[in-house]
Amino acid sequence: MPVQLPTTQCPAGYTARQLLPALLALLLLVALLLPQYAHAQDSAAIRELQTLTDEREMLTRELEQYKTTIMMLHADGTPAEQSSNPAVKKLAQEMVSIRKRLIQVTEREVTLLQEQIIMAGALATVTPAPDASNPEPETEQAIESKPLRVHSAAYDLERDKENVKRLHALLAEYYTELQESARTLPTDKEMAQREAAKRDAETLARIPFSIDKVRLNGSEGSTALTQITRRLSDPNIPESRRDIAPICGIKTRLFGKLIGSENRSLKPVGKHHYVARIRLQPGDTTLRIQSNSWDVRLPQNASAGDYMVTFYQPPGGEPELHVFAVDDLLAQDEPHIPAWLPAEVNLTNRAG
Repeated sequence: MPVQLPTTQCPAGYTARQLLPALLALLLLVALLLPQYAHAQDSAAIRELQTLTDEREMLTRELEQYKTTIMMLHADGTPAEQSSNPAVKKLAQEMVSIRKRLIQVTEREVTLLQEQIIMAGALATVTPAPDASNPEPETEQAIESKPLRVHSAAYDLERDKENVKRLHALLAEYYTELQESARTLPTDKEMAQREAAKRDAETLARIPFSIDKVRLNGSEGSTALTQITRRLSDPNIPESRRDIAPICGIKTRLFGKLIGSENRSLKPVGKHHYVARIRLQPGDTTLRIQSNSWDVRLPQNASAGDYMVTFYQPPGGEPELHVFAVDDLLAQDEPHIPAWLPAEVNLTNRAG
């Protein structure tokens, strides 16, 4: 018994059998237009890819020229980012900008190539629908054209896959070099914070003190922060790695008995300077960093409080450490609270 096609879902009283030729014609139209649409999209992608490739090659040449110049100006074997020569540091910063742009360009190249790979795969699976009125010519035409289309798509697919693999390797190299530079060079935000702190420090009076003095009062502590600000703004002082922080061992004794012991990691702020906010107890406290130690005495009848520790370790020079109470610093009329301080220090100007 023949199966009756449903008629309730067809529009305007048409049966599914009556609509079948129209549906087949629509599918045929889609199959014919898809390659044309893909060709138009492919042409635009090819033009953009060529533009991106040209820019990447130009940036690569610029990067190599910067490297050659740095090798001529900076031949001591240390990273260019840590050079005391302002010109070398400027070149290193320019190289960071070039690498960032290279990453943007290369990632866009990868995206376009992956889109082409997807489109090539879709075209390889498209088979034109046969014409019911003339099946033989259409079948013959499909048989003749199909091998050429599949062969071309397969060839482009393999080429694009190799390009994606190569560009991924370049991206990994760019990111590695960028991360290495970031371990030393300050970010744009940090540079702006240093500049803001420098402007603030220029308006403040300095209270001189000996660099050998460990325990500072509030005004001296403000001066110590001002000195760090000036060093951070000095282009002749080399930068230091930002991923290495010294450990400060803190031991406090009262009446000869150990009442507190802890290790704190100091926060690097640049150019061999490190800071931390710690809590000290009354008694005799010894702070040890590597093979150096400093002693701080708080009155036995004093209360525990928060203290700032600043540590400076210039290359080839003697380390410098200072300790001052946070309350003493904030009690000043105009203490220097630099913008470059880490967020975890959390100093608040009471006067403000």
